[in-house]
Amino acid sequence: MRVVVSKDFSELSVFIGQIPGLMEDGGGEMVYEGRNRVVRFRHAGRSLIVKRYKKPLLVQRFAYTFFRKSKAERAFLFAEEFLRRGIDTPAPVAFVECSVGGLLSMCYFVSVESEGVETSQLLREVADYPGELAEAVAKQVLEMHRRGVLHGDLNLSNFLCTACPEGYHFTMIDTNRSRFCQGMPTDKQCMENMIRLTHRRDLYEDLIRRYARRRGWDEEQVATKALRLLHNFEHRRFKL
Repeated sequence: MRVVVSKDFSELSVFIGQIPGLMEDGGGEMVYEGRNRVVRFRHAGRSLIVKRYKKPLLVQRFAYTFFRKSKAERAFLFAEEFLRRGIDTPAPVAFVECSVGGLLSMCYFVSVESEGVETSQLLREVADYPGELAEAVAKQVLEMHRRGVLHGDLNLSNFLCTACPEGYHFTMIDTNRSRFCQGMPTDKQCMENMIRLTHRRDLYEDLIRRYARRRGWDEEQVATKALRLLHNFEHRRFKL
């Protein structure tokens, strides 16, 4: 078992090493059960979120063991990079990799729990959603792009939203597939990055138009292109 703990949370090292066993025994409070499992643990006065990634296929086990960083390690490193670039994300605590027969079997990412409501609940699920929140999302996306961050799954469920004196604050989650560059990504990269924001057409177009206005782009051209990109993305997924 490989255990890497952030120096800021070194006092949790012993507990972190126990997490695989605790989860196998059904420990913790279930937060989400699906492709991956997300569990909450409360320890030493802290609320920790543990994400156990789905067990990889054999070929993936080879790849993660010898050629690529595991999803958990990437989540840990990318969270550090988000914070370094000034984009809020839950503080990374540790990652754990368990191997069987010399090959990666299971991996776990541990972070501090952050407050906030999934923005999808405040926008996508509301017929008459608040325009100021949509504007704040567009601003957040542009800010990430300006800092060279292309979130790997930029959908509204991965924006944890809290109210603040300035309006809204976002904490970004599920970052392990992100990409980074120096300075602003290309216009094409930015447009493609936003395809996953939402499948709700009116909301998607509104967010794109707000983003375009902030960039000084031709709003009509950008909206038309974005809707075409979304259609092609959905069609491609359907065929797969």
